[in-house]
Amino acid sequence: MGTKVAYAGTQKTIDLFVEADGSCPAEEFLNSLSQSDRRKVDVLFERMAQHGRISNAEKFKKLEGSKEVWEFKSFQIRLLCFHAPGKKVVICKGIIKKRDKHAKADIEFAEACREKFFGEQS
Repeated sequence: MGTKVAYAGTQKTIDLFVEADGSCPAEEFLNSLSQSDRRKVDVLFERMAQHGRISNAEKFKKLEGSKEVWEFKSFQIRLLCFHAPGKKVVICKGIIKKRDKHAKADIEFAEACREKFFGEQS
């Protein structure tokens, strides 16, 4: 397990979570996006990495009902992530959200990634 850098800025680094088997669900999701959707997401990454935050709370916020899972948000595109030491934001998974609430399984997946990352597996 580990991460790979998606965007490195002066304030933060945006990383993608890599599973023990080498798969990277976030990278697979990002690669499946259209060029215009990918550009919208890249703008969010750039803003977070260069400024250390995104001032629009609708574009980056903590998910309700989660321990420490946050999301980058661009229209229906959601990238579930968590904060890590070294000024990193680690993205676990991307989804296209079509309902008001996140699926519990998606939040649990992101929380499990965080636990794996920090070695807190139970």
